[in-house]
Amino acid sequence: MVAPEKPQSAPKTAQFAVGVRGYNQRQVDERLAELNKDLRETSRSRDEAVATSSDLSKALAYAQKELAETKAALARMSSSPSGAGAMAERVRMMMQLAEEEIADLRAAAEADAASTRDQADKYAHETRRTADKLAKDAEEERARLRSEAKGEIEKLNAAAGAKRVEQAAAAERARKEADAAAEAKAAEARAEADRVAAEELAARKKKFDEENARQKQETEAALTSARSQQADADRNRKLALDLRTKVAERIAATDVAVQEAMRLLAPEPAATENGERKPAPAPAPKAAPAPAAPAKA
Repeated sequence: MVAPEKPQSAPKTAQFAVGVRGYNQRQVDERLAELNKDLRETSRSRDEAVATSSDLSKALAYAQKELAETKAALARMSSSPSGAGAMAERVRMMMQLAEEEIADLRAAAEADAASTRDQADKYAHETRRTADKLAKDAEEERARLRSEAKGEIEKLNAAAGAKRVEQAAAAERARKEADAAAEAKAAEARAEADRVAAEELAARKKKFDEENARQKQETEAALTSARSQQADADRNRKLALDLRTKVAERIAATDVAVQEAMRLLAPEPAATENGERKPAPAPAPKAAPAPAAPAKA
């Protein structure tokens, strides 16, 4: 049976390049990755050695079983009377050779397993110690870098705070100046707006006064014309009333004349009982129509 391949011895600790703020983190990570890989390979080799030792133990048990069977067969052959001595000698030699071979195999397997186990344990111990040292160094470097970064952050925060206060003061001054400028511009704009509004109001007032005077003149002219027309209408109405009165008087006189003519032209009435004729009564004159009331101005 072929013995398992022995793992290589653990390499010496590599020297890392020193950076500005400690060791180079990339080299440390690469070295840790290599050590972890070697540790896994060593563990795998140890497992293979343990498996080989188990196989050798099984082979030894099988050889011992065969030896027991051979001894039993030899005992049976020894009990036979024919050729027992020669056969016993051959069997003894075979058993001796088998026992020697089994002993050699067992010794080689145990030595190989012990050597492999020792080397694996040693390499694992060295690898673990190196990894612990690298982890400790990396942790110390990380703590130092964290402390330095914290100090720089505090300095930057202080500088930023002072800068922030300065910028706030500058912004406040700029805001006040902008407010003052805006107030001045607003005052100018209000004054200009008041002036424009006053001019517009004066122009509108002047236009309104002119329009009012024109309308007043037109109204007075219209009133004068209306009064003249009213006077003419009153005169015409008076003339019409006078004419109507005269016409009514003439009609009344005509009616009286017509009644008188009708009375004169009417036949004489019958004589009374004494043979005398009574004259007919004169018709009453018609009343003249009342003149119409003059229209109000």
